[in-house]
Amino acid sequence: MQSTAKAGPSHESVVTNGNGNGGAKSTPPTQRTALILYGSETGNAADLAAELASLTTRLHFRTTCQDLDSVSLRDLLKPTLIIFVVSTTGQGEFPQNARLFWRRLCSSALKAASLRKVRFVSFGLGDSSYPRYNVAHRMLCARMLQLGAGEVFERGEGNEQHPEGHSAGFREWIVGLREKIMQSFPLAEGVTPIADDVFLEPEWKLELATTDGTNGVMEGNVLPLRVANGHKSEPSSAAFSSKLDGTTGVVPNEDILPVKGAFTARLLSNKRLTAPDHFQDVRLLDLQLEEPYDYYPGAVAVVYPKNFPADVQDFIDLMKWQNFADKPLNVISTASKQLSPSPLRHLDLTHTHLTLRWLLENVLDIMSIPRRSFFASLAHFVGTATEDEAYQRERLLELANPELIDELWDYTTRPKRTILEVMMDFTMLKIPFEYVLTVLPMIKGRQFSIASGGAQRLDEGGSSMRVELLVAIADPPSPIIKYRRRYGVCTRYISSLQPGQQITIGLQPGYLDVKAEEMSVPILMIGPGTGVAPMRSMIHQRLAWARSMGLRTAGKRLEGDVLLFGCRSESADYFFKDEWHDLVEREGLTVWTAFSRPQTSTNAGVAGATDGDRTATRKQYVQDKIHEHASRVHEMLVKQNGKVYVCGSSGNMPKSVREAIADVFVECGASMAREQAEAYVDVMERDGRYKQETW
Repeated sequence: MQSTAKAGPSHESVVTNGNGNGGAKSTPPTQRTALILYGSETGNAADLAAELASLTTRLHFRTTCQDLDSVSLRDLLKPTLIIFVVSTTGQGEFPQNARLFWRRLCSSALKAASLRKVRFVSFGLGDSSYPRYNVAHRMLCARMLQLGAGEVFERGEGNEQHPEGHSAGFREWIVGLREKIMQSFPLAEGVTPIADDVFLEPEWKLELATTDGTNGVMEGNVLPLRVANGHKSEPSSAAFSSKLDGTTGVVPNEDILPVKGAFTARLLSNKRLTAPDHFQDVRLLDLQLEEPYDYYPGAVAVVYPKNFPADVQDFIDLMKWQNFADKPLNVISTASKQLSPSPLRHLDLTHTHLTLRWLLENVLDIMSIPRRSFFASLAHFVGTATEDEAYQRERLLELANPELIDELWDYTTRPKRTILEVMMDFTMLKIPFEYVLTVLPMIKGRQFSIASGGAQRLDEGGSSMRVELLVAIADPPSPIIKYRRRYGVCTRYISSLQPGQQITIGLQPGYLDVKAEEMSVPILMIGPGTGVAPMRSMIHQRLAWARSMGLRTAGKRLEGDVLLFGCRSESADYFFKDEWHDLVEREGLTVWTAFSRPQTSTNAGVAGATDGDRTATRKQYVQDKIHEHASRVHEMLVKQNGKVYVCGSSGNMPKSVREAIADVFVECGASMAREQAEAYVDVMERDGRYKQETW
């Protein structure tokens, strides 16, 4: 396939083997090395790490990009420069793929000057609605400095609560980082950075396999992914997906996605819980696991979505890949010495017939909103021979320019424009299929808090594990693009799933860390909307613990525990209403409800709950109920040493809840000042008595 990319030095010709410690003196390109390390829970930090790897490569560093747990502390002593990109998750914890590294870094055997030769810089991703905002990143920086490492440039931080997300802070920070690297690690005389318009050959690319099923003759290291022991699976294509969905046409294929370490689950039911005329579609998914997995409250399931065949075919047609979209491919390494792992390393492709269509259906996120780096990559594949080509290339460079923030925001984020729609605009552009693993982002698994617990974790026969998920289907309107509906990539996939279908899910313990020892104290569970999912799991698990441990008498096994639930109205989206009614009557659970769009009712809330029978006529939010029941909240948390769990949407809700609880301490405490009340909440958090999980 012909490419319009500008000729330029390939990756291996730009940087070669060698080490260097950096410094004020210029370092020859053959000795400059950069190690980009990321800790990522959902993939955002990994995306930024890839962008930083491109930056250092253009500055003539031989670059390696890996997750933190893939390296040892000894590896930190080798590179000229280390760049960390770390997300903060849960209650200020490190992501799953960074925890081992953090434990190693905190070893008491390390001396104060152990890392004195290391020079590093770091960027953190966090959410300011959490009290421990970006704390994992800050702890990492502090520990590196404590061990003698030198910080080349001030640390940067991105905030998910910013209107443009974490990318706003990153765009500003990376501009300053580039300037600082140029000053701290000057290039040798006569050597200049590789220009942004020069194409860098990626370490990994695709190549068509030979028609007889054997590997073709290729340069570099070949990673065979297509054939194992002579077995070939049939290609996945739109032709094999005949099942229809009323709103979206042909649905994604039902093949099991071969994610390493994941579980296969059979869908028992996919039930809508919200009223048919309600604006939001919220589903309760009931899944049966084929393998045992013992989970507890706070655990999360990771759903791996797929793209719809019609969208995949549109993309293939736009790129003019029709003639080879279903032909077998190999993934090859182009580097003489492999630096970064394969982009498909998370998949077991031993028995997969790898094709472009399979990748577009299962791996490549063509329905996501593109990042700035995407446009920077596209600019290499459009020429300037015609006026239209020149215009489109100029436009791509504008969208890739980190200084033109508003341009990117107005074109992508504000209208929620997808990559597929971008390619419809840039008609002169054709991506060479060899580079799709580098140019197109990967589909990320989406995390959902598990809503089942206790006895609900087993099927009726007690032989198989079950997992229930409460999922709000994302169908956001676009103020600009009217002709094509907006969808959440994962929730659109979830809405198409049918009972009996098998899907791939990941399972993780989560961060709430709920234990049976907590049964000795009452808990206040605050979960508006779908935030009630982990609270439901917790309620049923505490009920099971009370029964098995004989801690409380029958009829009082949930006495003292309070669920505070908020939603729009009792009739539209009051999830598990009958279930709460039953637990109130049978086991003494207390339920407080807050309706932000109340309807006149003679039975507002749950019958038998503390709220009682009354008429609901005014808007209420969960923080209002905390004030309303101030004395009970104070007794639970101060006198009885109880615990608080807050789950749901991030943003104003968690902050308002925290402020309301501090208000209660001031109102009901013995001469407790506001500063003391806020300090008491901080102590609760440090002691594990105040936990938050929001999204």
